[in-house]
Amino acid sequence: MKPEIGVVIHGPEVIDSGGARHVLDALREHYTVTAMLGGTMGRTAVIDAKLEDEIDISMRMALSETIDLLSWADAVILLSRGKSIDSGIAFGRIAVSRAKKIPVIQIECQRRNGVVIHWNGATVWAEAIAGIMDLPIRTPPPAQNVQLVRTGDGLTHRRIHTVMPGENIRINGIVVGTAVSEDVEIVVDDFRVVAITGTRIKEHGIEKLGRVDLKSALVRTGSIRRTKHEVRIGRVDAKEKSGDLQVVLIDHDAESTFELSEGADIAVTVGDDTTAIAGDILYRLGIPVIGITDMDLDDVLSDTNILPGSAVLRVKPGYDDVVGDMVRNRLFGGTGQMVAQSVESVREQVVGIAGALLVEVLEY
Repeated sequence: MKPEIGVVIHGPEVIDSGGARHVLDALREHYTVTAMLGGTMGRTAVIDAKLEDEIDISMRMALSETIDLLSWADAVILLSRGKSIDSGIAFGRIAVSRAKKIPVIQIECQRRNGVVIHWNGATVWAEAIAGIMDLPIRTPPPAQNVQLVRTGDGLTHRRIHTVMPGENIRINGIVVGTAVSEDVEIVVDDFRVVAITGTRIKEHGIEKLGRVDLKSALVRTGSIRRTKHEVRIGRVDAKEKSGDLQVVLIDHDAESTFELSEGADIAVTVGDDTTAIAGDILYRLGIPVIGITDMDLDDVLSDTNILPGSAVLRVKPGYDDVVGDMVRNRLFGGTGQMVAQSVESVREQVVGIAGALLVEVLEY
């Protein structure tokens, strides 16, 4: 009987590049493999690559939680593709430290110079995997969570590594600024971000972020999907039905799109990046969107798609949140779900609520 291994796949890049398919095929020659996606934003990549039957994307879990879930296996592999090998190792160091203290083998799948990294004493397994994949082994520092520095003035500092100027900085999914330097550090006072060095700060993002635990906060930089890919459109006809249509509201929570849109026929999205990301995800699911934006796009995701039949409203600068709140209260009755008869009726009602704040409507 083949040994059983669990593979945790992180991020769309390793899927778009073909690395995930290559590694899974190679490992299955020697092991019984259970593969799951860790994190959120790789789901569309799995769908585009038609790997839903090989990679479980049914649950939304943090990377460390996915590692824990697969800890029953004989070995757990973390498959990733960072901006560089060093950034991949830095990422793995944090992810592994937040999971159960079990041996983990990380495969950092770079284009020409990938490596195998052993965490928590997984040396023997790393040697076997490195032999199968024909990759060198890199000995990392011990797994360690993010390091915080507390200064005498009561402030807490967290340095962000491998940032490139021009990349956006996101904390818990909210864009809080754009890097102008490689030296970026988040500064917090009483759970509130008071400064981000090396960054052009987006004050509105800081306001939306509110209180934040700097140690557990998810900090990401740059585009959420950097690699080229072919988009797989959902079956629009699968959503055609008579009677009431289920409508959901996705308000500045694009990473929850899969969960929020379950069973939905239409989605109303609030925020420029939320509309771009959620619209791109829902394109795969055949769900049209009515977006509320104010053209304050942070380019979190490039080359986005939106389903024909959708519409995007542009309102006056700074008023997308205001209109979004009015839509939630007046149209959704303060909830996140409602029933409608058609996409057109939802669009007309949202346009009516926006009123004098509306600049234009883009129809797709």
